[in-house]
Amino acid sequence: MSSVDKIVNALSELENDIESLSIKVQDMKKRIITNSDKEISKLREKIIEIAKKESEKIILDAKQEAEEKSQKILNEAETNLTKLRENTKLSFEKSVKLVVDSVLNKKDTNESL
Repeated sequence: MSSVDKIVNALSELENDIESLSIKVQDMKKRIITNSDKEISKLREKIIEIAKKESEKIILDAKQEAEEKSQKILNEAETNLTKLRENTKLSFEKSVKLVVDSVLNKKDTNESL
C-alpha cells in the first residue's frame, strides 16, 4: 500500500470519525434541549404555583382587612344609631313636656279669665 493510499484511508477514517462525532453532538444537543424544555416547564409550573399561593395570600389579607374595616364601620353605625335613638327619645320627651306645659298654661290662663 502506498503512502497516498494510507493518507486517503486515514482521511476517510477521520471523516467517518468526524461524521460519527457530529451525529453524537446532534443527539446530545437534542437531549440537552429536551431536558432544558422539561426543566423550563417544571420551573414555570413552580412559579405559577408560587404566584397562585402569593395571590391567594394577598386576597385573603385584603379580605380580612376589608372585613375588619366593615366591622369597624358597623360598630360606629351602631353607636351612632344608639346616640340618635337616645337623642330622639330625649327630644320626644322634651316635646311632650313642652306641649303638656303649653296646654296646661293655656288652660290656666283660660280659667283665670
